[in-house]
Amino acid sequence: MKFLMTICAVSLAGTLAGCAGVSADVQASGGFPTAGTAGTPDAAVPASTYRFARTPAQADAGDNLPYEALLREGLAQRGFRQDASDATRYLVSAAWASRPADVTVATGDCKGGCIPAEGPSLPWFGHRYVHTLTLRFFMLPDGRETYKVSAEKRDRNADAQQALPYLVASALAKMPYAGAPQWRVKMKDVAPAGAQGGAQAVPEVTSVTPLAQ
Repeated sequence: MKFLMTICAVSLAGTLAGCAGVSADVQASGGFPTAGTAGTPDAAVPASTYRFARTPAQADAGDNLPYEALLREGLAQRGFRQDASDATRYLVSAAWASRPADVTVATGDCKGGCIPAEGPSLPWFGHRYVHTLTLRFFMLPDGRETYKVSAEKRDRNADAQQALPYLVASALAKMPYAGAPQWRVKMKDVAPAGAQGGAQAVPEVTSVTPLAQ
């Protein structure tokens, strides 16, 4: 019994130690044309204007899309200004989703049956969830997609909104993520929304590292 309790104590200590920081994985493609070029994506992000493009379901939500305020602030810090006029430079679409980690999202036919994305989670630590945020930038007036970035965070919190600040911070951390297709973003953990009577703070990014292919 004492041996079993020791194992549990070590496992719990390792789990709590992992709570000190948070990480997310990012995939990106494309870039932003430099002013004066013929539309060739460049590593630099030029100051520009944008407006959000909403799906019909997002439009029905009115102003209750929690990620838009976070994105608006993050994009403003990178030189982007929201503009609803016809002269705006980009349309920006956002897709936000959460699912249990043991549910596979298939992009094609599942021949022989679809298998879980990862093994079953240990019940005493709670179920694992996958939270994702994908941003796509379409250049106007032709509507060509010029840049796409997706951030993914895995945790044991079923509340998808608690993951949003981490997803936004990681998606924008090294925009436009030139030089590698996949990255690991590490951030400092922050208090949950409402824990101190206010909205959840945007986490501080501590490192951005390309992942080996």
